[in-house]
Amino acid sequence: MMSPETLIAAFPARHELLLSVVGVALRVRTNDPDVFAGLRVYFGPYVVPEAAGPVADVRVIQGDVKPAGAFVDLQRADGRKVKEAVQELPGGRLVWKHATGVVMGLWSGGAFAVGDVRTNLNQAINLVNSCYAKAILRRGYLLLHASAVSREGRAVLLAGPPGAGKSTGALHLVEAGFRFVSNDRVLAKPVGEFVEALGYPKQPRVNPGTLLHHPRLSALLKPEDRSALAALPQDQLWALERKSDVDLEAIYGKGTVELRSRLLAVVLLKWRRDGEGFAVRRVTTADALADLPLFAKTLGAFDLDRPPHAPITSAERARYGELLDRVRLVEVVGRVDFAALVTLAGDLLPG
Repeated sequence: MMSPETLIAAFPARHELLLSVVGVALRVRTNDPDVFAGLRVYFGPYVVPEAAGPVADVRVIQGDVKPAGAFVDLQRADGRKVKEAVQELPGGRLVWKHATGVVMGLWSGGAFAVGDVRTNLNQAINLVNSCYAKAILRRGYLLLHASAVSREGRAVLLAGPPGAGKSTGALHLVEAGFRFVSNDRVLAKPVGEFVEALGYPKQPRVNPGTLLHHPRLSALLKPEDRSALAALPQDQLWALERKSDVDLEAIYGKGTVELRSRLLAVVLLKWRRDGEGFAVRRVTTADALADLPLFAKTLGAFDLDRPPHAPITSAERARYGELLDRVRLVEVVGRVDFAALVTLAGDLLPG
């Protein structure tokens, strides 16, 4: 049985980018000039002329491979549509994306994505980010499914169930003058007396409903799209899966994104679009740990050190508890109200 790397041995990858993201060096290579141009633009703020000792060598290949052997679907919670399947190989793992046919390979120090990556560049971007995140996790950080914004180097994290408005809330906070830390994934670790939070070098990728209801980002929609979306029932609008990348620094200016910050507070969004009022209450670490499935996260199939979809262990749960002990914890209930969330964030991050 072949190793993952042998599957792309026939593809020369002569176009190279060197990246440095909060001190993590990555080497990204591709065989396709269009893919190279797309990655260079996307990761532009993190491109460096040289990087000593990259922790991962990521190859992005426009091409086609047909791995031998059987793939096993990774079932998702609540019967949601299966997105990927895996195949274990000596020294590594293959991940096959059902929707696009892109095949990804992982091994110690390396990874690849091969398929129609010109059309599906976001999957290559996600692979680069998974390699970055794995390097940070090796340093003792925890991964949280959450958005985060900061002010003067201090951050508030927004967590909650799918559809709670984490991304939309973060974008409204950026509109109000906060800096953007991360859209959907945050890495955090207790450091001395505080908690350090690191974001992903990934633009917010949001649904049409988020764009439509944002004072500035709605301009990114064509007029006819705005009219059609505004006519949809709210449930249909928010269920749409037609995501768009938002380049915040192109819209708000350089410095809008700040990947490193000191985490001061966690807000659990338990509000609802059909709720009433707006209320905030303090919660304990024990309360937050009871909601841990809402925000504890792993890299899933993209972490070779654990089986795909392995649950959070008791030791990891204890580490989340240690982290939560060091920050202020609040819960928001009632009706979705982004203006009130901006006020709350300002109270949690005074200055």
